[in-house]
Amino acid sequence: MEADKICPFVLLVREVRSMGSRVWLITGASGGLGQALVGEVLSSDERVIAVTRDDEPLQPLTAAFPGRLRTVSVDITDAGTLRPVLDDAITGFGRLDVVVNNAGYALAGPFEELDDTELRAQFEVNFFAAANVLRAALPHLRAAKAGRVLQISSLAGQIGAPGMSAYTAGKHALEGLSVSLAAELAPLGIRTTIVEPGAARTDFRANWASRLSGGAALPDYLPVHEALARSAGAVGDQVGDPARMAQALVVLADMPSPPLRLPLGSDALAGIQSARGDQLAELRRFATLSMSTDHTKAI
Repeated sequence: MEADKICPFVLLVREVRSMGSRVWLITGASGGLGQALVGEVLSSDERVIAVTRDDEPLQPLTAAFPGRLRTVSVDITDAGTLRPVLDDAITGFGRLDVVVNNAGYALAGPFEELDDTELRAQFEVNFFAAANVLRAALPHLRAAKAGRVLQISSLAGQIGAPGMSAYTAGKHALEGLSVSLAAELAPLGIRTTIVEPGAARTDFRANWASRLSGGAALPDYLPVHEALARSAGAVGDQVGDPARMAQALVVLADMPSPPLRLPLGSDALAGIQSARGDQLAELRRFATLSMSTDHTKAI
């Protein structure tokens, strides 16, 4: 990677880093943000356990950084199989420092047109698989009384959009888990950050777009299908750069006092600011009704 394309703060962090070579556990590592992060971490002289269904895209990195990248092909929705496999990989490196729950996909379509099998499959990958990874990784972080957990959510974890109810629900659930988890882990020396990327130029949008149905099963939702089709047609126009997002995650993992939430991308920042502004305005508008449900104070 050319030096002039690297965030100056990233270069500074690399210069002042005094600790030994950390070990990162990254899921969804074979493409998009996950693959970019694996490359960035390895370029930072650290080590990676890359969890992926297909390790072929990572083979050039394995060759370029011998001994510092371990690829693990395992179904992260299968908790019983996952834990011993991750234990073995972590033992091989002798430590674990940063956990990045990045694996996920989007199921698009109006809620009424989604069947139960599709909805449950969305949660299995985007929520329960992340929980499986945490259950396998946290004993190692607790033993060290240190570490970082980066939960890759989305702008969708803070807002909603027509046709994205399944994906949005899964990301909201992940954020709810992560907020409470952060409070549980902080006293143990483990810091948690919910990362909320906006749209990035990866295959993510193209993947969900390729699974769109040919038309509306329920005519009332035709406008939703039309909006999804327009979004699918905007592939390549996303503002987010996965390489720069990966750099930001390395910076985040080095922060002594990281934020609970970190949006990535100007679209994520603007979208969340707008949503929280609207929410605050609504709270103020209906504050009297909200407070009217309190017990009446005795005179």
